[in-house]
Amino acid sequence: MQSASSLRGTGCTVNPRISPRRLIARLTVRLELYINLIVVPLAVYYGTIAGGYSGDKLFYLILSAVISATLATLFGMSVRIWKLSGILEALDKGTEDPASIKLKLLSYPTTESFVIALRWVLGLLCNYLIMQLWVGITLSETIPIFFILLLCIPINGIISYCTTEHLLSPVLMDDRIRGVQLPRDSYTLFSVSFRTTAIVVSVLIIPLVTLGHFLFLTRLGELSLSGFPVHVFIILLLSLAAILVTVYESNAGIQSGLKMTVDTLEELEKGNLQVDPIPLLTKGEIGIISQSVNVLAVSLRNSEEIFAKAFGSSPVGIVIVKLSGGLIVDVNDSFVKISGLPRLQVVGRAVTEANLFLTPADYDRMVQTLIEEGRLRNFETDFLTPAGDIRMVAISAEMIMLADESCMIATIEDVTEKKALEKEILLIGEKERQKIGQDLHDDLGPHLIGIEMMSELLKKKLEEEIIPSTDDVEKIRSLIEEAIAKTRRLSRGLCPLFLADHGLESLIQEMASNIKEVYGIDCTFTYGRSILVDDITTCTHIYYIVHEAAYNAIKHGRADKVTIDLAYRDQLVTLTIRDNGHGFSLDEGTQGMGLKIMRFRASMIGADLKIASSASLGTTVTLSFIHETHDDVMRGTGTEP
Repeated sequence: MQSASSLRGTGCTVNPRISPRRLIARLTVRLELYINLIVVPLAVYYGTIAGGYSGDKLFYLILSAVISATLATLFGMSVRIWKLSGILEALDKGTEDPASIKLKLLSYPTTESFVIALRWVLGLLCNYLIMQLWVGITLSETIPIFFILLLCIPINGIISYCTTEHLLSPVLMDDRIRGVQLPRDSYTLFSVSFRTTAIVVSVLIIPLVTLGHFLFLTRLGELSLSGFPVHVFIILLLSLAAILVTVYESNAGIQSGLKMTVDTLEELEKGNLQVDPIPLLTKGEIGIISQSVNVLAVSLRNSEEIFAKAFGSSPVGIVIVKLSGGLIVDVNDSFVKISGLPRLQVVGRAVTEANLFLTPADYDRMVQTLIEEGRLRNFETDFLTPAGDIRMVAISAEMIMLADESCMIATIEDVTEKKALEKEILLIGEKERQKIGQDLHDDLGPHLIGIEMMSELLKKKLEEEIIPSTDDVEKIRSLIEEAIAKTRRLSRGLCPLFLADHGLESLIQEMASNIKEVYGIDCTFTYGRSILVDDITTCTHIYYIVHEAAYNAIKHGRADKVTIDLAYRDQLVTLTIRDNGHGFSLDEGTQGMGLKIMRFRASMIGADLKIASSASLGTTVTLSFIHETHDDVMRGTGTEP
């Protein structure tokens, strides 16, 4: 069955293989014991009295009943061997889907009940033919046969169903099918209420048929009044035996499944999620509940596994702390890396004892904020490591309940380097502004003053009606042209991205040309198509990443050849900067501020930055990011670009 799933706990143990012969023998002995010691005597006793048999007819009746019961037993055993052997053989050889085998086992008690009904019909038919052949019987002596069918089939059917269900439990608990989950719509529910009703009705039929027949259909006068209570006592005694057997077999399977369900729920309540799956022993409500508990156990195990993996592999530190007393319940590896404290020295200790916070009062403020607001977001504080380093961290937390106790689960992000890079970028920007201010003051300012003075002289000449020479005008025009050029150079220092309006490639082409002209090295730029980056912040970060990579190749790698490639495919922009320089070590501890700033810029725009470097092959810097062009957007909306 394709819709079935398997539910297995790691604590599952393989049960010994069930012997088909032993199972069939146990089932046959138990069923025939109940039939031949309770139901058959009831039928013979009732038939003897109702039919008024005596003498030779009574002898042949008992003899034919023994023969019929023997043949019926052989018939039932043959069907049992045929059906169960096939199911168990498929289980051992694995030729069928385990879910299909489990469904057949659960449906087999119904088959056994039908077989019981059939064997009673065949048995009584055999009994009638033997009696008719040997001694001959009248119509009135034949009528009790129909009442025996009405009397015995219901009680024998329910006994057979419950007994078979009970004795098949060891097979259903076999590890090969124990954890197989059956869809609810794959079988018909045999509810406890219906089972109880069937038992009550089948048991009530016994006194109703027997005593009713004695009172209304037989000649009561022919029965001795002193003997009538004896007949009633024997009928009721056999009825009581049938009740006890039926209730015992019915409750045995239900009780077993209920006990395993309760035990499993108790283990789950204790936090032990590695429980064995509860086998589906019946088609009743207990079976449905047990399967629901199995699903619950698997869901809890999956949730625990997901949390454990997320907890352990998270790049940010995670800590669970009891709010009462501040006891640390658990930490992950990232927390150990950030705090510098071994896990064994942290778990089980109070936060105040671990000396995590540079300012202990910060922890109290953090907890107070969490309790008042119900959540905590980006609470910045400082950690003090055992080595004496101060790490700036940002803490976010939520309140959770563990074993009925309020706890805090907090994520801790080390923002020390991020803050340092932000500060460095601000410092670089400040230096650039100072340099531009210096250029404005020392270069462009005096230049504009010179133009003003020459313009003033030209004005005086015109006021005195002196015709100025073309040389004077040309000097002013030349100075203005030089001022424009200086202004452009300064504007590039303030915002080098004015070329982005014509595409990212024009911006990088200008950079490559400047490098080639200023440093006299081979610097080339190639691209496949024009890419327009509308966001000025993104364009700024891309420009400075390429700028840093190219100038690092010249300054530190001593390269005499730099190639810059721009590729665009499937909305992925890839910028590759290669050089033939000396390369450098990629060890994180030896990386300079320039590389760290490049990585920081890449993270700010959601780009992926990869750096490969070796002494023989030089350095390759690859920047990749997702970018949708106007044509991509139009195609995504189904509009022609």
